[in-house]
Amino acid sequence: MRHPVVLAESMYLTMPGAVRGDMVGLLEFVTREDYYDNFLTRMLANVPAHVEVTEEHFKEARMILENKFLIGMTNDVAETVQKRLKLYFGWEELPSQQGCEMYYIKNGVMALPPVTIEEGGHYWRAIQKINLFDMKLYARAMSVFGQQKMRMPVHPLAVQKEREVVNEAFARLRNVDEPLDESDVPFFWHIPKASGTTVKEILSRCYGLVRTEMVKPPQSLDVYSKYILNVDLTTKESIEAAKNLGFIENGLADVVISQLSLEGATVFSSYHMGRAFTIMRHPVKLAISLFYYRQIATWEPTYRPEYKDISLQDYIELNGYYDNWMVRILTNAKTGGLNDGHLDLTKSIIKNKFLVGISDHMPDTFRVLEKRFGWKEMKEGCVKEKLNRPSNSNKYPEVARGSKVWNVIAEKNKYDMGLYYYALELFGDVVQKMSDTAKMGMEVAT
Repeated sequence: MRHPVVLAESMYLTMPGAVRGDMVGLLEFVTREDYYDNFLTRMLANVPAHVEVTEEHFKEARMILENKFLIGMTNDVAETVQKRLKLYFGWEELPSQQGCEMYYIKNGVMALPPVTIEEGGHYWRAIQKINLFDMKLYARAMSVFGQQKMRMPVHPLAVQKEREVVNEAFARLRNVDEPLDESDVPFFWHIPKASGTTVKEILSRCYGLVRTEMVKPPQSLDVYSKYILNVDLTTKESIEAAKNLGFIENGLADVVISQLSLEGATVFSSYHMGRAFTIMRHPVKLAISLFYYRQIATWEPTYRPEYKDISLQDYIELNGYYDNWMVRILTNAKTGGLNDGHLDLTKSIIKNKFLVGISDHMPDTFRVLEKRFGWKEMKEGCVKEKLNRPSNSNKYPEVARGSKVWNVIAEKNKYDMGLYYYALELFGDVVQKMSDTAKMGMEVAT
């Protein structure tokens, strides 16, 4: 869909003798008796040209739009094509036409004539008034456009493609129950606001491990502060570039770290397999922490100062709110609706490919990691000291468990909730086995 005022100007410019920027001529055009006002509403509600559009027509048009159409926007063609139409219909570029899609997106956007009418000015407001019902319909369409991003059904072919990507990426990770190999490289899937910064500090400062993190662009094989390899694993593009550096093959990193579990796993190979672990946090606590963090984190690309002006519940109910982050990242379902199949897949992935720690149980988490990877503190008590003074923590108002806001967040992130509780079970089993083994060792010793 296109903004009704901009659409009116485009329609005017198709008229013989129309001149771009002629506001008087444009106003005369939209006030003519034969001008087709509220074009979108008329089309959807089947209102003839000689009949005046009413509120009832608008309601009918809105109902049809909400329930029968996948909505796209001309001011966001790339989003519309790549993250809506392709997923919904299962479309893919032909192998012989790679790049065709982006070529037409760019050229199509560039071909749109520039808007000459001043937004909010006299002529803009006059055209808005004439197309009142289309303005209301457009506003609703914008809202639905945001909602559909995370809710629309995904075509089976697109789902199959997602699964292929998942299987190929995680095939480069060892199974949790496989014995360690000398060529294995630990891979930390860093979930935002789940004690990740503290974990990174402990890895370097307590265990003396060289970890990946870009300190100074462009990425390179330089090592900063003795323990930080200057490799960027924050985006799909930077990960592809990092592979060409050969840092895995040359054994330059003791621990690989990325927030992108799938793309990050692709840096490994059959010769140097990844050995994955992660730290999970209760999804409601994570969402709350992230909301307040993004208000103040000026150094982060996700910094959003405008969030200071809205409530936590408003944030959760925003159109396009990115729900179920863990499940989406693990299953490659970045947009579109989720179902129980996505949750089942993530449970299988977590069980077979990731050693899971829990942010509310960090001492036990590090005992598990030390046991699995053979890590030892360079200075006794270092881990405990770091855990008592966590890095990058932000203070914010607490939300009562079971409150209205808490429940809304939990419902929005119900698949992440399911994954988290499953991870708690796995973590509990690992800790119990360690405890049982330690008891047996003590009994044998006595």
